[in-house]
Amino acid sequence: MNIIAVDDEHASLQELENELKKVADKAEINLFSSAREALSYARKKVVDVAFLDIEMAEMSGLHLAKNLKEHYGDTNIIFVTAHSRYMSNAFQLHASGYVMKPAMASHIAKELENLRRPVRHPDVGIRIQCFGNFEVFMNGQPVAFGRAKAKEMLAYLVDRHGAGATNKEIAAVLWEDGPYDRSHQKQLDNIICDLLRSLDRAGISSIIVRTTGTYAVNTATVYCDLYEYEKGDAYAVNCYHGRYMENYSWAEFTTGRLDRLR
Repeated sequence: MNIIAVDDEHASLQELENELKKVADKAEINLFSSAREALSYARKKVVDVAFLDIEMAEMSGLHLAKNLKEHYGDTNIIFVTAHSRYMSNAFQLHASGYVMKPAMASHIAKELENLRRPVRHPDVGIRIQCFGNFEVFMNGQPVAFGRAKAKEMLAYLVDRHGAGATNKEIAAVLWEDGPYDRSHQKQLDNIICDLLRSLDRAGISSIIVRTTGTYAVNTATVYCDLYEYEKGDAYAVNCYHGRYMENYSWAEFTTGRLDRLR
């Protein structure tokens, strides 16, 4: 379990760390006195639980929570504050819990035992997140893409459940039915090269199946919340809250289908 604690008051942050270590000694615990530094870290590593002070000068804990949830929707947010008046705001953000200062180990333990999003993502292998924003992880680390449209192309192939897509079909999605002219063909060639390079750097090039004129995802090589949801996996079902690949407008068709399955 990867836990972050964020508070711009050094004494409160150290106090929280001490209490966390009493009940989560096997977890990875990272401390941040800067909300922006915490957000930067969360963009590089999956954060399972975030303990956030609400009143911070640089960025409020409420604002930070919203940003964390947009990046990885399954992050459990637990607010740690001296003021109960923020409780309604916290629950509007679907926070996992709320701890009053000074944080006590017993209260922290209770929140960790009743997380809104149980921690169950695989720590090894390829994991594809479709619920919320589309992300790809290898051994818990996010895969970096040189071009945004390379990442979008992979998202589209994931959405097709292993069915092949031609260059023309991919271009129609990436440029919203724009003309498949020479300019777009050349751009698509560059996007495909960037996608394959990005996957190769991450050591996961095997997830793409190339045949004559088509590209597809090898669904057997990945753990994907969409695929698990469609199998009826209880954890995946509980993780879906009407948000699917929100990065991409074309994904609305699948969102509608998933909503009908609920």
